[in-house]
Amino acid sequence: QFVPIAEQSGLMRQLTTLVIRKVAAQIRRWAQRGIDIKVSANLSTIDLADAALPDRITAILREHGVPVDRLQLEITESALMTDADGANSVLERLRAAGFRLSIDDFGTGYSSLSYLARLPIQGLKIDQRFIHGIERNRNDETITQAIIALAHSLGLRCIAEGVESRAQIDFLRRHGCEEAQGFLI
Repeated sequence: QFVPIAEQSGLMRQLTTLVIRKVAAQIRRWAQRGIDIKVSANLSTIDLADAALPDRITAILREHGVPVDRLQLEITESALMTDADGANSVLERLRAAGFRLSIDDFGTGYSSLSYLARLPIQGLKIDQRFIHGIERNRNDETITQAIIALAHSLGLRCIAEGVESRAQIDFLRRHGCEEAQGFLI
């Protein structure tokens, strides 16, 4: 509910800037403690229409002394489909700046597979609804396997969100999913 209100009220740019600043500061604090970790942040539909976004995010990271490869940017399928051509321009510039880009909640939207192959992304993130069903639902297992296979066939990394059990992580490893996040981790 919060993000659409921020978008409609014209506050999304400021919110994204604040979030990226907070993330950059946290990454720096962790690095100072010897913790080398990548952090993901989501971008909204409004962000993908902002031509100044790549330069602004790069400047924030530079200001905090954080390498670009420590921040992964995630975009939902629905945000991409709102203005695919405009989004692609911003995404190309983000990728050229060295950011890793992933589609978040993959499998829940209506993205065109032909368009997916042309996006400057490096990963697909499997929606947690499919991960939660792995132990109980053959359809969720099949969809998860298909998303992993699709990602790999396009030369993309696969990320699973919402991993909560050993059985889920074992299933994902067996099927070649490279990254996971969730309460288990």
